[in-house]
Amino acid sequence: MKELLNYVAGLIVNEKDKVAVREQDDGMMKKYVIQVSKNDTKNIIGREGKTIKAIRSLISMASINKGIKKKIPVEIVEEE
Repeated sequence: MKELLNYVAGLIVNEKDKVAVREQDDGMMKKYVIQVSKNDTKNIIGREGKTIKAIRSLISMASINKGIKKKIPVEIVEEE
């Protein structure tokens, strides 16, 4: 999943070297955090949030394919 997110985010943003995907696990739930530059945040979110919705749908389908029945959240964080 992490590699898939990194690949998809790299296709969308302008500054590919600043894309970082982290997996966070708090014991009960796993989530992925995509870190991009401030200039690329609008590219990841897309118009009316359509791009991030498509990315979340893609991750949901990939998790179902792997047999994971829980929804995996995906968040976006701007680089500081």
